[in-house]
Amino acid sequence: MERDHRSHTNQLLATLPSSDLRRLERCLQPVTLRMGEVLSEPGNRLRFAFFPETCTISLLSMMREGRGIEVGTVGREGISGFAPLLGVEQGAHRVIVQVPGAARRIKTAELAEVARPGTALWRLLLRYSVAFARQLGQGVACAKFHLVDQRCSRWLLATHDRVGSDRIALTHEFLALMLGTRRVSVSQALKKLRDRGAIQYRRGMITILDRRALETESCECYAAVADMYGRIFDGGK
Repeated sequence: MERDHRSHTNQLLATLPSSDLRRLERCLQPVTLRMGEVLSEPGNRLRFAFFPETCTISLLSMMREGRGIEVGTVGREGISGFAPLLGVEQGAHRVIVQVPGAARRIKTAELAEVARPGTALWRLLLRYSVAFARQLGQGVACAKFHLVDQRCSRWLLATHDRVGSDRIALTHEFLALMLGTRRVSVSQALKKLRDRGAIQYRRGMITILDRRALETESCECYAAVADMYGRIFDGGK
């Protein structure tokens, strides 16, 4: 089937047959998302879904006292807010913009009209939902068994993939929130990576200098999750 890989940087959109993509494009709205922007709160009705292009979106599990930890991340490989397609109208997480940038937004009601059971988009989103669930499970294991240094490297590698740029707008405080750890621990981990020539950072901007060094410092979870998502775009094999 004919596919249009040039018009979209979001991989789910680029994977669709052109006929399905044209139907979806009628409902897509380009938006620019700001760092820290809250897209949804736990218990809120999910009105919009987002296909990130150059931004990254985080799902945070929130405690009653206000603390939270990142449990999932969505970048240009995926979609955020598609749970209503599976019969779940309310969100379970705080959804915030992790790295600012561009995305395509669609009303969940319109997405449901286009992604009817049996369509190519429906099948693609089902495969994606399985991979995303595995990402969540891998994240739990990573937080339990791996050091902050390893998790920090994994997070930077995954974000590097998702934004498609060597420069990532990010503060130490925000990364500490994402990893569910203290700011001082993140600062120490980033300093080690900087001293090894893997990254550079200043004033809320991290630059990836040596990706191979990051891969060496990362835990196994990065490769495991990357492989899961790679299978989506290889027909689910």
